[in-house]
Amino acid sequence: MNKWATFAILIIVLYVIAGIGSKLFNITDYEEKILVIPIDGVISMEKSSTGIFGGQTSEGVLQDIKDAGKDSTVKGIILEINSPGGAVVASQEIADAVKSLNKTKYAVIREVGASGGYWIASATDKIIASPMSITGSIGVIGSYLEFSGLFEKYGIGYERLVSGDKKDIGTPYRDLTSEEKTLMENKLRIVHEYFIKQVAMNRHMEIEDVRKVATGEFYLGSEAKELGLIDEFGNKETAIELMKKELNNTGIKVVTKEHQTSIFNLFSGVSYNMGRGIGSILLEQEQRGLKIET
Repeated sequence: MNKWATFAILIIVLYVIAGIGSKLFNITDYEEKILVIPIDGVISMEKSSTGIFGGQTSEGVLQDIKDAGKDSTVKGIILEINSPGGAVVASQEIADAVKSLNKTKYAVIREVGASGGYWIASATDKIIASPMSITGSIGVIGSYLEFSGLFEKYGIGYERLVSGDKKDIGTPYRDLTSEEKTLMENKLRIVHEYFIKQVAMNRHMEIEDVRKVATGEFYLGSEAKELGLIDEFGNKETAIELMKKELNNTGIKVVTKEHQTSIFNLFSGVSYNMGRGIGSILLEQEQRGLKIET
């Protein structure tokens, strides 16, 4: 074995020992820092709904925020958002957790920060986005595929067995009745109104001003700034510099929370985020009943 191979092995061994030692003796970095927390892809309550197709569970992001809140060395948090939204409750939980932090907090919208992604961003002290970022989309949608016509064409029947007249509302195997359609639209309006009020409160805007732009339309960053939905043009580096100035610490350390990258995220882009339906509520029929997501 030559001296370079021996040297390489020694470095690896020392690295492993250092890692084990830090765990055993709970060695902590006491240097003050800005923590960057990425929020990528579709936001979900369920671990199983992400997988290789991207997205994050609220559980993981909430844990990151909780840990940051307890860490006295974290002086500021930057949420690096690239998300078209996701589950209503998951987005709300993350936004509420962000608001509860007694730390300086910014959001950076990269390519997309729409619907639930924008809801979370609105909970921070300052939103930074590119003039070409996709933002806003303050609205909900409850569309789904319906196959009753296809079933009729091929002689497939749907045997309706329910113990409650509304139990199978939203099934793709039959049309909605006019009463059911009205009922579902009313549910969506309730979610929409709550969304509007949360953004108005978070952004210190009048509810009527938010309602005017809460048509479900997405806005480019250049439009969003004029509407008061974002504060600054820029990127993560812009946010870091602004936060350093606010904290009056130009030499503060910046640490990024690492998350596992999915195969899908490596190839996804605007076409996916737009095509999925920004800020959508997906109504999916499962054997156990209707499942509603945002």
